[in-house]
Amino acid sequence: MSRALIGPLCALVFASCMPVLDGEEYNLAGQEVRLTLLHTADIHSRLIPYDFAPLKTDTDLGLIPEAGPFGGATRIAAVVKRERNRGDRVLHLDSGDCFQGAPIFNQNLGEVEFRFLSNLRLDAAVIGNHEFDAGAQNFVQKARDFATFPLLAANYYWDVPTDTESNNGAAQVSAPYTIRMVKGLRVGIIGMANLSSLNSIVEGGNSLQTTPLEQNEAARAYVDLLRPVTDLIVIVSHLGLTEDQQVVLGYEAYYEYERAKPFIDRENNPWKILEWSGEEGNPKSVVRVQIPGVSGIDVILGGHLHVVLNPPQNITDPSGRKVLLVHSGAFAKYVGRLDMVVKVPSEDSVDGAELVSHDYRAFPLDSLWCDDAMRAYYAQNFWDPGQFAIQPNVRAAIEACREQEDRRTTDLLQKYILAMDSSLQLTSIFSYAPRDVARRNNSTGGDSPLGNIAADSMRKRRRVEAEMAITNSLGIRDNLYAGVVTQEAMFNVFPFENTINIMYLSGVEMQEMFDFVAERSAERGCVSQAQISGARFTMDCAQVQLNDLRIACDPNDGGVEKYCPKDGREGHAPWQCLEDLDGSRCWAHPATGVQINGKPLDPNGTYRIATNDYIAKGGSGFRVLKRNTTRIETGISLRDSLIGYMQGFCTCEDINEGRETSKTGERCGTLINGQWVVDEQTKGFCKTAQEFKNALNTQVGSCTCLQTLGKADAADSCGVTAEQLASTCNVPTGPYTGRCSCRDALAGTNPTCGTITPQLRSYCQNPAAMPIANAVEDARIGRRVK
Repeated sequence: MSRALIGPLCALVFASCMPVLDGEEYNLAGQEVRLTLLHTADIHSRLIPYDFAPLKTDTDLGLIPEAGPFGGATRIAAVVKRERNRGDRVLHLDSGDCFQGAPIFNQNLGEVEFRFLSNLRLDAAVIGNHEFDAGAQNFVQKARDFATFPLLAANYYWDVPTDTESNNGAAQVSAPYTIRMVKGLRVGIIGMANLSSLNSIVEGGNSLQTTPLEQNEAARAYVDLLRPVTDLIVIVSHLGLTEDQQVVLGYEAYYEYERAKPFIDRENNPWKILEWSGEEGNPKSVVRVQIPGVSGIDVILGGHLHVVLNPPQNITDPSGRKVLLVHSGAFAKYVGRLDMVVKVPSEDSVDGAELVSHDYRAFPLDSLWCDDAMRAYYAQNFWDPGQFAIQPNVRAAIEACREQEDRRTTDLLQKYILAMDSSLQLTSIFSYAPRDVARRNNSTGGDSPLGNIAADSMRKRRRVEAEMAITNSLGIRDNLYAGVVTQEAMFNVFPFENTINIMYLSGVEMQEMFDFVAERSAERGCVSQAQISGARFTMDCAQVQLNDLRIACDPNDGGVEKYCPKDGREGHAPWQCLEDLDGSRCWAHPATGVQINGKPLDPNGTYRIATNDYIAKGGSGFRVLKRNTTRIETGISLRDSLIGYMQGFCTCEDINEGRETSKTGERCGTLINGQWVVDEQTKGFCKTAQEFKNALNTQVGSCTCLQTLGKADAADSCGVTAEQLASTCNVPTGPYTGRCSCRDALAGTNPTCGTITPQLRSYCQNPAAMPIANAVEDARIGRRVK
């Protein structure tokens, strides 16, 4: 009914203690001074530079596609230290989710992330929802042992704050706010932690033993507490973009009247009743209320949705005060810098400092992070693919930036990287992607190529063999990018240690599960929030909107025929007059056309399904699965399941020879209109791969063409003339490895290739023998928006 509880709020605020501020005496009364806020957010364990295909939004912000790899802790540290030295009054704040998203977290569970940010002298961070991915006790232990900066969450009330043996050790390592004295400027920093994902934290087998507080009232209470003793109020937030705006502008919500009444009846900033659902004045009736925005905030530094606001948004609070809203991206791709000029009030004024002007910049963290001139050189010229990065001046600039990366951070990471190399074998190759395999369907919002094969791998896995499979879309965290598919890439796709669970659902439960997927997807632009295998259905997002109207009906007085709309019902499920909290309402199933392995869903049937342990325990709101008691834990990770499945895919040798299946029996190609079809792009790649292999094995004198690559004296050593060598060994570029062509990788002459591992060299010598990671969306999830 509501996204937060408000009961413990007043006691929590009044229990807070104001810190004592020590330091050098400054008198800034009446002066205009500059304050710089350095901002990071949603680092998601990307402490080691990584490869990905930048989107247009990234390139518009300055990331150079050919200047990979991207991100990394050594670059973040170098930029933060550089900008600290360039500023006078500087704070570095982080908007949460430094945990989870790369193998270094799976190996160390957050130790490295907290040590890195502590070494960086981070001034404060809000607690992100992914900080609890390895359990609340893990977060507490890592924070206690490795975090030297304040971890903030003003809108969480820890239920047992004195019990250090329970999850509520979190109360020992967190605080609602902190105050920083920056050369006489008093800055109050309030943390607003995530609420939208909290149901997953509570219901996913990872209860926090915390009560979420209504966001605006929590913020209002601490702003009122800090405003008299500070010059500026900064909120560091992991709420999300819309929620950040709602803190200032207000929003509508539903509450039981008795819970909302104290806020409705109060004199200052009262909640306004917009609508009653039920008997007016009844304490148990539900009311739709307008919760007012919060006055007195100067800046919100936000995260959670991985966006960059450049320029920042200007929002006006209820008192007319301007509030700056800043988001600085995710995955260590950027460091944000917000420069502000603030006018400090006179000594006898009770008002806070006034924001006079501001400037914002997002520093892109590619391999040219330190060289603005080279970035301009890229932008001012048109470059054919692959040509920019091989320019000698560009290579020199990349090397110069590498030399400026933070050495202390390099030393910190070294032992962790060595441990990962030995235990996780991140460079091992098990497949090849001729093109990107996307985790999202950007055209229809339904099933995605990567989601389809991920769900297929769960359903078909040995010892699982389910009738259908379902996994949450947001559990698939990255695409598979064109090039060789490595173990590291799979950690980026599945960073969570989720496992396959087997469950037995009735037909009624199956319908409820698909209805929930449609409802949850409708809240997110009708983009499917689940990926499935062995099933087909349509998300009727238009019906979700009609259901939300809560049209009243009376089953004893005409029911559906009398009360429910009749126009435009073709293709929608039939109306039902369902009993509701305050009567009955018109409702219809929002998931339509449900089929399991080509047969209509049987309401009286029982189905064996494969899912992941996270949603099986109720994560992402899957209560229908949480209620079911048949869950069987297989211990098979989703990551290993997909790797094993892709290893059985057809190779180019299979495709070139016209085989219908691989050696393991997997069909070659994609099922389209009942026919297994290998698309022309894959056929073309496989032909090219075979031609490249043949060219490498061509004999020239006493050598093969492979043995001549990259050797200046190849003609003499092979006993042929230079002309004979050139005419015989005209080796094509070959497959793209993800960094460069196979020809360049084998020749060893192109520095953009990076480290050439024995496995990569082996692949390039015989690319036709590698399984092909090929997938498409096949309309197994449809959608209806009208």
